[in-house]
Amino acid sequence: MKKILFALLGLLVAYLIFYPAPIDPAALNWPEMEPHESSSMPAIEVLFPRTCQDCEDISIVDDYLYTGHGDGRLLRFPLAGGVRLTEMVRFKGRPLGLEVLGDSLAWVCVEQEGLARVDLRKRTYEILVNSYNDTTFQLIDYLDVAPDGDVYFTDASDKFGDDDLQYDVLEGRPNGALYRYNVASGTTDRLKDNLYFANGVAVAPDESYVLVAETAGFRIQKLWLIGPKAGSSEIFIEGLPGWPDGISLGSDGLIYVTLISPRTAMHNFILPRPWTRRLVTKLPKSFLPKPVKSNRILALDNQGAIVHDWADDSPVFSSISSIERIGNLLYLGTLDEAGVGRMRLEE
Repeated sequence: MKKILFALLGLLVAYLIFYPAPIDPAALNWPEMEPHESSSMPAIEVLFPRTCQDCEDISIVDDYLYTGHGDGRLLRFPLAGGVRLTEMVRFKGRPLGLEVLGDSLAWVCVEQEGLARVDLRKRTYEILVNSYNDTTFQLIDYLDVAPDGDVYFTDASDKFGDDDLQYDVLEGRPNGALYRYNVASGTTDRLKDNLYFANGVAVAPDESYVLVAETAGFRIQKLWLIGPKAGSSEIFIEGLPGWPDGISLGSDGLIYVTLISPRTAMHNFILPRPWTRRLVTKLPKSFLPKPVKSNRILALDNQGAIVHDWADDSPVFSSISSIERIGNLLYLGTLDEAGVGRMRLEE
């Protein structure tokens, strides 16, 4: 029996040493901001828990909340009362980032399809772009629509799709990019590449800059669109205590950021050591690191300074992937849980 165990152990060791890994990891040493005290997060009310699953992004127009269901449907829910839902369209892939404009138009990032324009009245959609030059979007992720109608969106990775997104984070290479779809000309521009898992997007109201979250870089970058700095980028905030996902401009003028999972001691150990990440990806996917169920939301001013910091280490609703502030209410999307969150802030 011992000989058999040793033989099996030897085979396992040989496999871990010689079998090629699915990633080519880079050594990373991301900075960390100084620890500071967080405020207790207000209670989250869960809306539509029976009819909304994996509703990653949300958009609110008048008294309706729009969101993409994990099964491919774009849904509309009334906020004034009741839970009756309306199916607007059904995509082939999972709808991720979205923005609804009035009662007739919506823009949606659809996994495995591309950037979709939705006619809400006819309840039809068309895919306008799914690649750039010779690059096919693997994980078109998040978007924001500028006042002039142009659509800014991210492709989180041009190497790994949604089923392998953990590989992209573990590889630690800048496979993501930020794009702009020009509605008038029907053309697409790549504004910035070499982003570490490009995710949330927020365009300044005067269109002077656009912010883009780098989930795997624990930071948010600012790309200037006009003025003397046009075309250049800078760090807006870095060293975040978690993985930034959705970002949005609130009705109060602050920039809201969701940290979908905290940065842990394990991350700080494996990120500078590529061999650890190469090793773990040779194991079944069930062994890969999983997000920690812990909520954290930041509100930043225009200079990237933290104005509010709410945290909850034992949430009933977590994996918060998007956020919209309307008045004194925060509406929250989720990566993999049921329902939509709603949090009431003190006046």
